[in-house]
Order: sequence, then structure tokens, then C-alpha cells
Amino acid sequence: DADPTNELNTAVGLTGTSITVTDAGGTLSQDLDGTFATDAELAALNTDDADADPTNELNTAVGLTGTSITVTDAGGTLSQDLDGTFA
Repeated sequence: DADPTNELNTAVGLTGTSITVTDAGGTLSQDLDGTFATDAELAALNTDDADADPTNELNTAVGLTGTSITVTDAGGTLSQDLDGTFA
């Protein structure tokens, strides 16, 4: 098409806490300050899930080897081959 405002991104940047994305239509910016919790805020959270089942806890690892993705938690490791999943 002849519309230069719907083209792919040409630049992305992070300066301090501000992220910018640029395409033919211009540059958009978003300040991410305060968007994410600090380490201290995360440590202060009450993470007791009120059960004694260690197999339903949070993920402890994730990996990608070739086209196979793995996710590990206290219940073990699950794996999925992503080959052919995406166009």
C-alpha cells in the first residue's frame, strides 16, 4: 500500500525508565517508572498459599533448547516442542 504510517517499527529504545517505539507514523513513549514492583516490595508480600502441597508452587525454571520449551516447578518439568507451531 501507499500508506507510510502503517509500516513496521524502525526503532525501540529505553532511556532511564522511558521506553520509546518509532515507526513511520512517529514515536510513542511510555514512562515505566512505578510499573513494576521493587525487590523490597516483592519481599514484603505474604506468599503463604495456605496449603502443604509442594507440587502446586510457582515455576522455578523455564528454558528453550532448539524448538523445545521447558517449564519446571516443584511437581517436575513439562516440555513442549514448538516446531511447526508458528508460521
